[in-house]
Amino acid sequence: MKLTMKIQSTLIVFAFLSSLANPASAARAKSNGKLKVFILAGQSNMQGHGVVKADARRNGGKGSLGFIARAEKTKKRLAHTINENGQWVVRDDVFIWYLDRSGQLTAGFGASQDHIGPEFQFGHAVGDYYEDPVLLIKLAWGGKSVAVDFRSPSAGGESADYYKLVLDHTTEVLGNL
Repeated sequence: MKLTMKIQSTLIVFAFLSSLANPASAARAKSNGKLKVFILAGQSNMQGHGVVKADARRNGGKGSLGFIARAEKTKKRLAHTINENGQWVVRDDVFIWYLDRSGQLTAGFGASQDHIGPEFQFGHAVGDYYEDPVLLIKLAWGGKSVAVDFRSPSAGGESADYYKLVLDHTTEVLGNL
């Protein structure tokens, strides 16, 4: 199935881009006028449980995106995520569709609107790399087994329910751009 190969290719690209130490230093891909689409699929880690807002009552705020984006030691690495008003950047070139939410990439597309997942920095990395607009289709459900609930036909046996949902949602989103 062609879509299966695209999903596998997307995962390879995701692994490569995630490994870049400094996405801003990567060469920029020339525009070819086509929307770049990435499918981010998985279970609870893909949902994203990274806390956005620093809360002093919770570990002094440490460990949150808000804390590390403003801490002296780490703020330089996340400077691209905060605008001149101290608010989270809202990208006009990277869009996300995540089950019941969609819009321009910014903080808050994690498991809930006050969380982030891999889409946050991945979206910034691919948005900086491509001149063309980017669409992230994020499909994640917690409490699932990638090996069982997301099993593809190439793994043998019948396709699992969440594998089918990934295909169905992806087809729906791409059909309604």
